[in-house]
Amino acid sequence: MIEERRAQTVLNLLTEIGEMMITSGSHTARIIRNLERIAKGLGYHCELVLTYTGIVISVYKENKFKAHTLARTVKSKGLNFETISEISILSWDVLENKIPISEIKSTLKQIKEKKVYSNLELYAFAPFASVALCMLFDGDWLQSLIVYFSTLFGYYARRTLMLKHHNHIFAFFIGATISTLFIHLTGVVFNIQIKEALVVSVLYLIPGAVMINAFIDYLEGYFESGTARFIYSFMLVLMIAFGFFSSTMIFDMQAIKEFNLFDLSYFQTQVKVAFEPKGLGIETAKLIFGGITSLGFALMFNTPKRALWTVFILGAVGYLIKFILFKELDMNLILSIFIASSFVGISGMYFAHRTHTPPIIFMIPAVINMIPGLISYEFMMGMIDWISGSKGQKPSVEEVIQTFSYGITTVFILFALAFGVAFPIIVFKSYTVKGKDLNVLIKKLFKRNT
Repeated sequence: MIEERRAQTVLNLLTEIGEMMITSGSHTARIIRNLERIAKGLGYHCELVLTYTGIVISVYKENKFKAHTLARTVKSKGLNFETISEISILSWDVLENKIPISEIKSTLKQIKEKKVYSNLELYAFAPFASVALCMLFDGDWLQSLIVYFSTLFGYYARRTLMLKHHNHIFAFFIGATISTLFIHLTGVVFNIQIKEALVVSVLYLIPGAVMINAFIDYLEGYFESGTARFIYSFMLVLMIAFGFFSSTMIFDMQAIKEFNLFDLSYFQTQVKVAFEPKGLGIETAKLIFGGITSLGFALMFNTPKRALWTVFILGAVGYLIKFILFKELDMNLILSIFIASSFVGISGMYFAHRTHTPPIIFMIPAVINMIPGLISYEFMMGMIDWISGSKGQKPSVEEVIQTFSYGITTVFILFALAFGVAFPIIVFKSYTVKGKDLNVLIKKLFKRNT
C-alpha cells in the first residue's frame, strides 16, 4: 500500500510538471526529457503521450503491467521561459542529488509563484521591441514613438484578457485591432507617413515561439503536437490579420481620411533626415536595434534575467549577419536569414551552459527580429485590396502573382528561421550542454558517426 501511494504521488507530480511545461510553451521533446529525468531520479520509469491539449503519463518500477496511469487535459496557453528553465534545472537536481518529493513540491510552488518581471517593467520596456523593429525597417523616430504607444495599448489589452482567461484567439484579435487603430488614427490626425509603423504594428503578436516549437516537434517525430501547434499558430495569425484588416477598412473611408487636425509631414521629413545614420553608423544601428528587439521579445516571453545578455548578443550579431549578407553582399534573403538563424542556433548551444539555461529559451527571442515584416505586410495589403475591392475592379494577373509571391516568401522565411534554430537542437539532442563546451559536443558527434 505504501508503494502504491508513492507511485500515485510520483504520477501526480509528473503530471503537474508536464502541465506546467506545456502551458509555458515548451516543445514536446524537452517535456519528455525533463519528465523522464525526474522519474528516473525518483526511482521510476515513465512513458508519456503528449498533445498540445493534453498529457497521459504512466509510471512503473520494473513491471509495465503494474503501471499507474493518469490523463489530464491542458487548456491554458502561454509563454514563460523562466518556468521552463527552472524545471530543467530542477530535473537535473532530482536526477543527480535524489532530492525528496517534498522538496520537489516546495520548489515547484516557488516556480509557480515567481514573477520574473513586474507589470511596470513589462509595459514600460516590452514595447521597445516594436520601436527597434521600426528602426530596423527604416522607419523614423516619429513613427517609432507612435509604435511604442500602439504596442503598449495593444499588449496591455491582450495580456489583460489572457490573464483573465478569456479566449486567446479573441485576445490576439483585440490586441491587433487596438494597435493598428492607434497608428491609423495618428497618421490621419497628424497627416504623417505611417507605412513602417504599420509594418511592425502587429509583429509583437506573431506567435513565433509556437511556430518554431511546432517545427521542432515535426523534426523530432511528434507530428500530432506539431500539427496542433501549427493550427493554433495559423488561427492566431488569421485573427491578427483580421484585426489589421478591420482597422484598415475603417480608416479607408473617405470621410475619415479627411479628418486632419495637424500637419506634421514636414517635421517628420526633417526628423528622418536629421537622424538618418550614414556609413558605419548604419551597421552600428542595425547591431544595436537588433539586440534591443530581441530583448523586448525576451521580456514578453518571461526569459530568465540571467540570459538577457546572451539574448542581446545573439539577436544583435544574428541580425547584423543577415543585414550584411542580404544588403551588402546581395545574397538571397531566405538564404541570408537561414545562415543568420543557424549562427544563433549553433551559438546558442555554446552559451547554454554559461547561462545555465536551455538553449531554445534565448534562441527564439534572438531570431524574432528577422521576422519578414515588410513582406508579410505587402501580402496582407494585397489580400485586403482583393477583399475590399478598393480599386473598383478585379486584380490583374500580375497583382495576383505578386501577392502570392509575398505570401510564399513569408512562409519560406519562417521555415528558414525555424530550421536554422531547430537543427542544432536536433543534431545535439542526445547530449546535454551541462558542463560541456561546443567543441566537445562536435567531437563526440563525429566520433559516434565514424
